[in-house]
Amino acid sequence: MELEKEEIVRVLVLEPQKKSYDTISQLLLEWFGEYIDLTWRSIFENGAEEIKKVQYDLLITEIQFPELEESSESILEKIMDMAGPSELPVVVFTKAEGKQLPIHAFQLGINEYFSKRRLKKNILEHRFRNLFREIYRKKVVSIQMDDSLKRFQDLYGMNQSEIQDLNTMVKKFKKELEKEYEEKLNLEFEKKKMQNVFGMYVDPIIVESLMNNTLSLDQKGKEQEVSVLFSDIRGYTSLSEKMKPEHVISFLNEYFTAMTEVILGYGGMIDKYIGDSIMCLFGAPVFQEDHRQNALDCALEMLQVFELWQPKWNQIYGFTPQIGIGVASGNVIVGNVGSFQKLSYTAVGDTVNMASRLESMAKPMHVYVSEGLYNHLPEEYSKKYRYEELEPVKIKGKEGLHRILSVKPN
Repeated sequence: MELEKEEIVRVLVLEPQKKSYDTISQLLLEWFGEYIDLTWRSIFENGAEEIKKVQYDLLITEIQFPELEESSESILEKIMDMAGPSELPVVVFTKAEGKQLPIHAFQLGINEYFSKRRLKKNILEHRFRNLFREIYRKKVVSIQMDDSLKRFQDLYGMNQSEIQDLNTMVKKFKKELEKEYEEKLNLEFEKKKMQNVFGMYVDPIIVESLMNNTLSLDQKGKEQEVSVLFSDIRGYTSLSEKMKPEHVISFLNEYFTAMTEVILGYGGMIDKYIGDSIMCLFGAPVFQEDHRQNALDCALEMLQVFELWQPKWNQIYGFTPQIGIGVASGNVIVGNVGSFQKLSYTAVGDTVNMASRLESMAKPMHVYVSEGLYNHLPEEYSKKYRYEELEPVKIKGKEGLHRILSVKPN
């Protein structure tokens, strides 16, 4: 299928080294194929001129250039000055070292920041797919607006040369757009009404299921195979006692926001926040064949993102937090629990208890998984991560000893 020009994501890669450009371009073409158009510039000023001349959808850039005798922080600021006027999304790929560089980059508004020395292909693919999804969504909206304008001009028997009064045209066009998007606005309104059933925060999966009538609001439960993930900050109670109240809330909001973004990216459902802990489900309320893979990939990326935030938290709050994560897979009972005034969609059963137990056992910055998850992973996952079998453990309420494993990135 031949794509229209407007459907292709135009990417400018500003990279002084051909080898690095080849690596980036091969990965992008592998993931997105004909949906992207790549342009390479190796000199910073040439890239700056390119941005002025051409409307790109994404900039991927290094922050060290042989011809520039400036600090990486200064070059980051230059890059955002170039990208700012056109609101061009920016991804940094750099060999520069420094714990403060990622923090400075995100403060400036960089979308993604990756070190060339620690490239993880699976992490890269997930983050790029999320970014491209948002870029493509904006392009589709723009195309729809252009189509609406054309239909408007056809409707009123006008073409571009015949439009004399621009103000009148804009007013009429606005009415046409408002009519076209009225149904979408009504849908958003209905979604907000649905959210009130579950409280102030509802996972998008539940909202979508409610809108599609695939999730009932009654209080019947059903058995379903899922993966359950628990994460918890190690030693947080004693740490929080030493922090100012406003710092406690600020830190928790930053932590929950960062972790929630990762969880939702893998199709997880936030079941609840418990103090500084998170419980989430994969494969419920909508069943997913790959719930185990999603849960495991999510857990490892949560560690990666948490590590990225640690220097900032140390700088602001004076401590370096650590988390432990437990993941278990198996059958649970899922359903809406509560009263008519307040319902909560949740899961109960041995698998939930197992995940909670694994989280409490996990060493700081480690992921522990159950045998039920590990035994049913696809074959390619045996090489994707490193697995270390631990001493079998006794789980409260369950007979015998249970096999558990620690999982680390390669």
